[in-house]
Amino acid sequence: MLLLFDIDGTLIRASPKAHQRAMLGAVQEVYGVTFEPGEDPIRAVVPNGKTDRQIVREMLEPRGVAPDEVTRGFGEFERIASEHHSASRDEVLVGDERDRTSAVLQGLTDAGHTLVLLTGNLEPIARHKMDLAGLGHFFAPGQGGFGSDAEVRAELVTLARERAAVNGRPHPREDTVVIGDTPLDVAAAHADGVRAIGLGGFRYTRQDLLDAGADAAVDQLDEVEAALRDLARSPAA
Repeated sequence: MLLLFDIDGTLIRASPKAHQRAMLGAVQEVYGVTFEPGEDPIRAVVPNGKTDRQIVREMLEPRGVAPDEVTRGFGEFERIASEHHSASRDEVLVGDERDRTSAVLQGLTDAGHTLVLLTGNLEPIARHKMDLAGLGHFFAPGQGGFGSDAEVRAELVTLARERAAVNGRPHPREDTVVIGDTPLDVAAAHADGVRAIGLGGFRYTRQDLLDAGADAAVDQLDEVEAALRDLARSPAA
């Protein structure tokens, strides 16, 4: 199967503070907005499951920045945010957490699955996070879908299947599964006609994700392989 992995809350079970600092710094530089001390504009737009471009748009609209101006600034925003994040060393998995996550990904690879990233992160930020976490080698360059590719998350699922083409055709929907921790991951998967495994325990519970329509849901990453076996026995709708 082609497995499309979210990062924040899924592969890295922590709030991406360095990523958020990089975004806020870039937004201020590119769009000329300022934030009050103690203000948390990213948290205010509930970023979980959204692309970085979508988050920026939702932050700036209440501040009166016109939609076309937001769009024009995306390229420069992405360049500066990625530069800021490249200096970060905060998002590192260590000890047991790193070993457990690596063991899960290695097991899925050994079982014959293809692993790619499907994340709202800008690609340079996503790749840097994976390298810091010691997981970068599981995710081939030129594959996946990122927040620098599109603003709408569902489009990333389609793009990831196209990049993983089989005999010149997008990877089959029935052989593709999105793995993420938010209802928006589930919705993006279903918008492209593929199945989703929800990973509970970060912002949303396992039951929340089932209620959102996940085809399966687990509480720990090491339960994903068993969930995949169950899905394999159930033909995709």
